[in-house]
Amino acid sequence: MTTPKTNKSLDLVHPCYNPHPGWAEDLIRHYTLFMSRIPSDVEVHVYVVDDGSKHGVHSEDIAALQQAIPYFTFIPLSQNLGKGGALRHAIRQCQGDLVIYTDADYPYRMENAWEMYRRLEQGQADVVVGVRDEQYYDQLPFRRKIFSLSLKLMNYLFFPSLKVKDTQSGLKGFNAKGKELFLKTTISAFLFDMEFLVLVSKQKDIQMEWIYVQVREGIHFSTMKPKTILTELFNFVSILIRGVFFK
Repeated sequence: MTTPKTNKSLDLVHPCYNPHPGWAEDLIRHYTLFMSRIPSDVEVHVYVVDDGSKHGVHSEDIAALQQAIPYFTFIPLSQNLGKGGALRHAIRQCQGDLVIYTDADYPYRMENAWEMYRRLEQGQADVVVGVRDEQYYDQLPFRRKIFSLSLKLMNYLFFPSLKVKDTQSGLKGFNAKGKELFLKTTISAFLFDMEFLVLVSKQKDIQMEWIYVQVREGIHFSTMKPKTILTELFNFVSILIRGVFFK
């Protein structure tokens, strides 16, 4: 007689693009720390999706990850899709009960990931969203800080019913209901996060919670190029034009 499964399986999805030297060893260290507080009978499958990197991803890196992580899948993309496109490509392949995604360098404190898993595993929410605290913005380069704060302001003005105005935290998790909505997003660049939360906020049967997240020590932020800012502004407008509003 088969013993029924009591703990939900979890998929960790990590996008990467032109990662720093030693990224695989760092990911193994972060994974090992994360697993230290996860029940031993929970199956945790790690997906790394390489978004068309031109450098930094080597066969030795993948071999090390396969050796260290019992359930591991590497998804190489032949061309750069953008973070949203890469994540959708990977999450379509996920089979776990729960999904948490964050960058391969684990930019947030591990306590944040543990809390996100706890809330999802206990069924407290269908979607759990990280919200960045004020210290996060103090660490950003000028352009990124202005863009991030401006985006929050625009969310207040144009999406007043949006349950979370800080849409761009790179730590989010969901169950099967949340996954179904995530895969309905279309934006390939960074505003896929906002598009996802707009879709979530439209659904009365989706329970969403948020947690404060803090950047871990040693994380350095790159500046935003003017072209990237223009692309994201275009994506914001495209969400409005496509009528992704909620009543």
